[in-house]
Amino acid sequence: MSEKSKNIVALILAAGESKRLGKPKQLLKYNNTTLLDHINEQLKNTRIDKTFIVLGAYSQEIMKKCELTNADIFEFKGWKEGMGSSLAFACNRIKEITNFDGILITLSDLPLVNQKDYQNMMDLFSCSDDIVATDSGNSVGVPAILGSHYLNELILLNGIKGAKSIINKNRRNLKIYKNRNAGIDIDTARDYDDFIEIKS
Repeated sequence: MSEKSKNIVALILAAGESKRLGKPKQLLKYNNTTLLDHINEQLKNTRIDKTFIVLGAYSQEIMKKCELTNADIFEFKGWKEGMGSSLAFACNRIKEITNFDGILITLSDLPLVNQKDYQNMMDLFSCSDDIVATDSGNSVGVPAILGSHYLNELILLNGIKGAKSIINKNRRNLKIYKNRNAGIDIDTARDYDDFIEIKS
């Protein structure tokens, strides 16, 4: 598969209720915008063909306060079922809309994963059997690109088990992208305060 023929779409998982934070992390301020808009901007400046965002908790508030330009939005009513269910729902919707060679799955709370990182991952991806996953130093998982070969497995996910379960089952086709910045996520108010203090 030549570089020109690679059709990669992106999916930002942003359906959770940010229970430990106590408010929607998607709306936290970063670089004069919201965290979710920041992630979307990083993807928009790559060779991604199309970006999709799945929302759940706080979906109406998020859509009012975020710009989310050039992205298609899915609202998942069953978001309480867990990330795996949100991922499966979104992948099923994407399957109905477009064909793709790979789907890049990322989260709304990875502020230091940037345009270059996403592009580097896309450059590693070569065929529909590929998986390109991120080694953050603590674990291997998302952001990750899964080839279309794994689409049916993604659609069958449920509950809290996400893409990592598919990555672990298919390590023979796994390519690793090392990025310690992917280990910096925001789950609590303390995480956010520490992050802002470091960046200021």
